[in-house]
Amino acid sequence: MKSSLLFIILFFVTIGMTKAQNTAEWTSPMYEVNFKADTGEEAKMEIDKGYRYADLDYEGRKFHLFYNGNFNRIKQARIFEPKSKLQIARGKGSYFWGNARFEFVDGEVYKLKRKNNSNGYEIIGPYGTLFKVENHAISPVKPINEKDFLTQAFFVFERVKVTQSNPTDVMIVYSSYYPL
Repeated sequence: MKSSLLFIILFFVTIGMTKAQNTAEWTSPMYEVNFKADTGEEAKMEIDKGYRYADLDYEGRKFHLFYNGNFNRIKQARIFEPKSKLQIARGKGSYFWGNARFEFVDGEVYKLKRKNNSNGYEIIGPYGTLFKVENHAISPVKPINEKDFLTQAFFVFERVKVTQSNPTDVMIVYSSYYPL
């Protein structure tokens, strides 16, 4: 009698545990940045709490922005489309040598210049100012097309990453490995 009662209780506990494990979904907490796109539509960027990547939702399309190896250099910048797992754009060059650029998959190259001033800087692209920081705050700049917007969104992610520090509840593991 005791063994059959114990078996019935164990049976229901096992079923409850398997149901609980099937409904679990993993999500990481994210910071949200909302801004208007060139079409007037709201674009939403979700930034990882460790500031390692950002997910951009723009006109029904999703983009993944990050620095390869988490090194804040233009040549490590990457923009991916997570649905197709294809690279949309890649950063190349250096601001110091004057050859910083974003290369898109269709072959278009956005040459970038960084112009510093006393209270900020601006990133100048092929069609004019892409991104502007005045008095240590981001100033609005209207992008011309989708590539302008993606490049601008990457610099918004970079600015948030540079100006914020990691919260104490997020553990970041650093590695000394750097691929050449």
